Amino acid sequence: MTSTGLSPSPQRRSTGRLLLPLLAASAFLLTLAGSSLKNTIQVYFLPMAETFESSRGALATATTLFAVATAVASPLVGGLADRLGGAATLAIGTALSGVSFVGCALAGQLWLFVVVYGLVAAFAFAMLSFVPLGVLVDELFRNGRKGLIYALLTNGAAVGFIVLVPLWTWLGTQVSWRSVLLVTGLVFLFGLTPLAVQTARKAGQLTSQDREEEAANPAASEEKVQQAALQKLTFGARLRAAAQVRELRVLSLAFFSCGVTMAFIDVHFVPMVHDHGLTQATGSTALVLLGIFEVAGGLLAGWLCDRGLIKAVLIGAYALRGGAMLLVSVAEQPVPVMAFGIIFGISYLATVVATTMWAASALPERVRGTGMGLVWAVHAAGTAIGSQAGASLADLTGSYAVATLASATLAACACLLVSITPAPAEDKR
Repeated sequence: MTSTGLSPSPQRRSTGRLLLPLLAASAFLLTLAGSSLKNTIQVYFLPMAETFESSRGALATATTLFAVATAVASPLVGGLADRLGGAATLAIGTALSGVSFVGCALAGQLWLFVVVYGLVAAFAFAMLSFVPLGVLVDELFRNGRKGLIYALLTNGAAVGFIVLVPLWTWLGTQVSWRSVLLVTGLVFLFGLTPLAVQTARKAGQLTSQDREEEAANPAASEEKVQQAALQKLTFGARLRAAAQVRELRVLSLAFFSCGVTMAFIDVHFVPMVHDHGLTQATGSTALVLLGIFEVAGGLLAGWLCDRGLIKAVLIGAYALRGGAMLLVSVAEQPVPVMAFGIIFGISYLATVVATTMWAASALPERVRGTGMGLVWAVHAAGTAIGSQAGASLADLTGSYAVATLASATLAACACLLVSITPAPAEDKR
């Protein structure tokens, strides 16, 4: 992500030293909490199907609709973040998350659960994840190591695997999934939403101060005119401006495979472990390992991207992802399943960090949120296909083998596509 080239004023530096770590910690916490919109469904997928007396394919319509709605929501959320700011978008998403959890807990019929989770929770998740976080980092850390900082913040989702998956697993042995979702929703509404609103207020103060300083700098007059013109664009014009960037189209196509493989983790991994006759503890441990190595892989990816290795990171991440999917396709013992968690974990955030850094470097500042939203829309489309196709194939064949092999093939195609694409400007320093 590029910066304006302006040095922060003494006031900005003093305020930033105090506020930025707190704002970053708050964003991290909100992202960690937001991951529960997906990992609760992972853990309670089979109990939910039993409660509604439905097949996996029928319940998977909820996760499929979730992915489709996320695809629609991502560019809208990006446009919202471009206008309101990343932190304000996180605050809206926090409140909406609480509403969606309470709605899912109280849904008495499958169709109502599908609607609430597939639509409301999807929009909430889009507002609490990668797109607004990318905008937030670009707004606040204007002269910092943005790749590493973005990796740190988005690792909230990884910590969700480490902390929340074992928690949900244990709670599932004590109370019903409905009780877990209801209490989680109340925590979002009455605990996290006030924190998110305060974070948005403080972040808005810093970004307003930055824009005032930039407006007073005569050396930036031409850039100010260009950015002001972009600021006045309609949402449709923003979409067209972002879609015209060739690098964005290439990254989006490759990111489709990331979405397909993410669906396996989000929806099918725990049922597959069950189908292979392995214990719930095996699946939970593999997800914890995935989360631990997701943290390590994400931080390493951010560090390498900041040093001009964005393309290399992305190629390596897709190669690892394909290898992990090949491994899990034949994994019927605990050790290979654990190895899958480690390999997939290393690649999990690496694709996200490298894709975001590459996309942001290629996009004009005022349409970065919208452009990153487009990338995530394609990713969500891949998740939707992976979610529904994986469940339907499992119902039809009694195995996830076809789904995992297809995912490995798509990852290999993404690796090849990135390999033949010219590196971003940051890689040529």
